[in-house]
Amino acid sequence: MERLRAGDPEEIGPWQIVNRLGAGGMGIVYMGNNGTRAAAIKVVRDFLLEDPASRARLGREVSSLKKVKSKYVAEIVGADVDASPAWIATNFVDGPSLKTLIEHEGPLPEHKWLEFAYGLMSALHAIHAAGVIHRDVKPSNILMSATGPKIIDFGISFSSDATSLTRTGMVAGTPTWFSPEQFEATKITNAVDNFAAGSVLYFAATGENPWGKEDTSVANTMHMILNKDADMSLLTPHQKEVISLLHKKSPKERSTAEEILARLEHLNQNLGEGAAVKKKGVRSLLSLRTAPGRFALGSVMLLLAAGIFLNDRYHPFAQAKPQISASAKATPIEVTKWSLEIVGDPLPQSGTGDKYSLFICDQGVIKDSLKLRELTNPPATKQPEVKLIKGDARCGKDFDTILIDGTIDKSKKRRDYVLAGSTATGFIIQYEYKISITN
Repeated sequence: MERLRAGDPEEIGPWQIVNRLGAGGMGIVYMGNNGTRAAAIKVVRDFLLEDPASRARLGREVSSLKKVKSKYVAEIVGADVDASPAWIATNFVDGPSLKTLIEHEGPLPEHKWLEFAYGLMSALHAIHAAGVIHRDVKPSNILMSATGPKIIDFGISFSSDATSLTRTGMVAGTPTWFSPEQFEATKITNAVDNFAAGSVLYFAATGENPWGKEDTSVANTMHMILNKDADMSLLTPHQKEVISLLHKKSPKERSTAEEILARLEHLNQNLGEGAAVKKKGVRSLLSLRTAPGRFALGSVMLLLAAGIFLNDRYHPFAQAKPQISASAKATPIEVTKWSLEIVGDPLPQSGTGDKYSLFICDQGVIKDSLKLRELTNPPATKQPEVKLIKGDARCGKDFDTILIDGTIDKSKKRRDYVLAGSTATGFIIQYEYKISITN
């Protein structure tokens, strides 16, 4: 936490600015107070929202996240994406991250672990019920407050070398907390969060990541997650049972957050009143601290990455543009109507004709790494073409434009595609879209 500097605002929206929490590539985070509550207020840098489309997508993203209602999720308490600069405020969470807590105090005792597990899975259940995929569940994105764990950073925070977006097909983050499907060109679902939750619960129980340290090479981490099982010898029987259900390699076999909650309630009944996991709330995990306020600075600085701050200029999905063929114009009765949905973009696109086009903005993409794979069987006769354009006007001179041009194949009503690749900084990217014939 820092004092305000010359040029820092005294007010942002209804918030009286108290101090500066930190700064990053996307903007500056301030501590604010409106007389009744404290908040972390992210001010988004203007150059990231130069075009109206980026602001519109930021607004849609904020609207989606506002649907998540859980005491175990950091809440959006205000936003103005049309302001200059745009800003987003989240509830201030007073507590250390799980990462900091475990590193200083060691693994959680089993009864505390059960309380934590219930809070974590309750948060994911609420997130998934709202149609959101977090995509970056890891110990540093979970703050341990007096009322239980709170998930922060919905995978849309911006840094100089990575970005990831809530409810999009993009995957970026720390590979040691990935799921198997995040290393493969397969469908991304809620199951990625559940696998990551299994790894987080393993860390909370043992103080170790089941797949190696965060500085382990991506290749070794990928090999472990895809081909090996976690060492369960360090776990209690109950911990092993829960984590095993979350660590199924196949997302279809993996338990959902709701199923794990039911299992935790069953374990609670068996353990008895002494290790009660309460539906209406968990007991404070802060009893594990050795000194009050010891982690205050760490928790505040984590708010820089916490939250709900979208850089759609960096990664906007453009509107799919219909291309009407000459034959379609001549015979409008036979025109093909289609709908295109990019996973994560709340508004599907539609058009007419036998061709479609879309583009995606990213940064540092390695051209030869881009591979488009169709998930539909049998595949279309003519596969979409993928091009990478550097400095194209659609995304801006500092970004890469991934262009996808496709032809409608009428032999199937719907076709699903996954585009995967990597960046120069070693991050995996993945986008999924589906094209459907609607007439």
